[in-house]
Amino acid sequence: MESLNSRLAKFKEEIYIAQADVKAAYYERAINKLHELVVNYPEKAEPYYELGQMAYSFWRNDEAELNYVKAIKADPEYFPSYTAYAFILIKNQRYDEAEGLLENARKLKSKDDSDIFFYFGMMYQHKGDVDQAIAYFNKAIQHSINVNQIDLNLKFINACKELRGWE
Repeated sequence: MESLNSRLAKFKEEIYIAQADVKAAYYERAINKLHELVVNYPEKAEPYYELGQMAYSFWRNDEAELNYVKAIKADPEYFPSYTAYAFILIKNQRYDEAEGLLENARKLKSKDDSDIFFYFGMMYQHKGDVDQAIAYFNKAIQHSINVNQIDLNLKFINACKELRGWE
């Protein structure tokens, strides 16, 4: 982890402002700020990730994917980029790429195993292998660190069971 210095503090302040602008629906201002951050801090993944999130929310999946790839290249240790990118790959039925990406995410120092197993479960659910999906959602529950993760995985397990005709 990077030590807190004035450059890092300035970046954290500026990314926070951009994220606040997104939450407040000041999208144009947020995009301009994020592009400025990309120029000033090319080694930081967060601006690319935030641009990816915005593009995805506006149904611009190709642009989102491009930004997630840039985020991973800028900082290969920035975990959120992996799961956001994996989600797009899964939705586009690019399962081999998603699996490789998730396997790479498992090697990161700062990772959330529950999220990784959740996306593996989602991938198998999309592939139609609900037994394997349920197994991964159960692994995600075992690695969960909060009730929200547990609840989400339980919902997906129930959805898989409904797909199989269980009650």
